[in-house]
Amino acid sequence: MNQDKLHKIIDITSKLHILYIEDNSDVRDQTIKMLKVFFSNIAVATNGEEGLNLFKKNNKYESSAFDLIITDIEMPVKDGISMIKSIRELDTNIPILIFSAHSNTDYFIKTIDAGIDGYILKPYNIDQISNSLMNIIEKNKFKNGNEHIIHLDDDYIWNEQESMLYKNEDVIKLTKSEIKLFSLFIKSKGSLKTYDEIESFIFMDYNSNNKRVRNLMSRLKQKLNYELFESIYGHGYKLKYKKSL
Repeated sequence: MNQDKLHKIIDITSKLHILYIEDNSDVRDQTIKMLKVFFSNIAVATNGEEGLNLFKKNNKYESSAFDLIITDIEMPVKDGISMIKSIRELDTNIPILIFSAHSNTDYFIKTIDAGIDGYILKPYNIDQISNSLMNIIEKNKFKNGNEHIIHLDDDYIWNEQESMLYKNEDVIKLTKSEIKLFSLFIKSKGSLKTYDEIESFIFMDYNSNNKRVRNLMSRLKQKLNYELFESIYGHGYKLKYKKSL
């Protein structure tokens, strides 16, 4: 990979917060050296259970939520595939890369089924990591420049880097649940979200009566004096984006 492409990747990845999980201390230390070429904010876990707990803890607060997960597969306490499945129940969008010594077809199938964005076999190098990160960037998983500014309906603006909502340059104070609500819809790029998807993501459980979701939407509508989330009867909600002229 040429230096221009590498610099473009680093320009994006240097702003990201990643979670790296690896139980082998030698492999972990060596990989961290390579990852530091791309990332300045790396959280480290030594097994799947520790990784899952770190993910849950950080993703309660949007300002410290992870942007990418890099993990091994075979680990003590909780293996990588089990951890990924648990994370996918909480977040279906976060990119996940597998760094593993396993080339067995069964492992490939299991990781694909669990929902991953890349698979790199050990031993790996800077070029392999660069290419995998470029693939994720090209899928629009990561953003650069002013793409973190999202223009919504009625002149509302969502700053994805700050996880903050603005109207006429004034900050709209949001609760933690409201911040998570915007984050969920922004990550899905305007797609409809069902009541159950919203409830599971916001409240990290499943109640099935949807009352909490409706109450959350009602309070937000009153706060904004505008219905920024459109109710799709019998299905869920859609976030209203600014209409193109």
